[in-house]
Amino acid sequence: MTSTNYAKRRTIIKFCTPDEQDKIAELEKRVEGLETAEDDPAFLSQQTYRRYLTACDWDVSVAEKFLKATIGWRRETKPHNIVCTFCYDKPGYHSMRHVGFDKQDRPVLYANFAQCLTQHNTVEDAEQHLLDISENAIRAMPAHVHQLVWVMDFTGMKVSACNPRLARATEYLMSNHYPERLGAFVCVNHGVLFHAFWKAVKHFIPAATVKKVHMERHHDKIDSLFSELFPEELKLWLYEEIRLNKLHPMPEHQKEFWTPKSQGHDTRGCKSYIEKYLKNTDIEEEKAECNSYRPHPSILANITKSN
Repeated sequence: MTSTNYAKRRTIIKFCTPDEQDKIAELEKRVEGLETAEDDPAFLSQQTYRRYLTACDWDVSVAEKFLKATIGWRRETKPHNIVCTFCYDKPGYHSMRHVGFDKQDRPVLYANFAQCLTQHNTVEDAEQHLLDISENAIRAMPAHVHQLVWVMDFTGMKVSACNPRLARATEYLMSNHYPERLGAFVCVNHGVLFHAFWKAVKHFIPAATVKKVHMERHHDKIDSLFSELFPEELKLWLYEEIRLNKLHPMPEHQKEFWTPKSQGHDTRGCKSYIEKYLKNTDIEEEKAECNSYRPHPSILANITKSN
């Protein structure tokens, strides 16, 4: 075990009770010898064992079954290598993107319906983008972090986006292969249409996940939630992004969220995220290292074209 992996192990284990530590060790022993994909060695970690046990109420046998299923799925699907070809072929096909980190250092993903090139999503394109964005956000997580925060801006949502089949497929994917990855799901600017849709699908979603969904419409409640979750820089970025996306007509620079701005609000993410992940990026090195971080495919394609 390398010193880095050992440090990660200690970060996770020190927050466990002795009984939980024993169960993590037991689960690790039960899957010992199972091979992950050759380029996916970091998946089987103390953090992974803990996530699966937490999702299964610390029942080692149930967690073993789910974890073995995911190991087989990852070997076959290779989600860590997936790139959303839809966003490469048509810039802005999906708007969900990593834009910064919350106060707990969890990656924050933001999406806005008005910025999407299409709302006629299929299970194939939606899952491809979700895997691309999620796997890369996971790569950006500090050692002590294991969850993501989603901010969904429903401005511009159309009836075609309300697809129960798509919602159930997404929920199945996240519950079975990314358990305990969701830290919070923040919904803003939602209307009657989404409320009806939510009532129809939430019965198929685990109660623990439903509790993580925050649906706020009033400014004071949104401000309170944003202040609780996000550092000032990201909070202000989200406010400005949400404000600009509500303008009619929407400014062209908001539609083309993957392009850099010489001044003012940058739609690609908050300043600290851009400085760390988008500026001075060695694209050739990024493409060569399959386990290196990649931003939203449309953003990466634009950077590549500019270099």
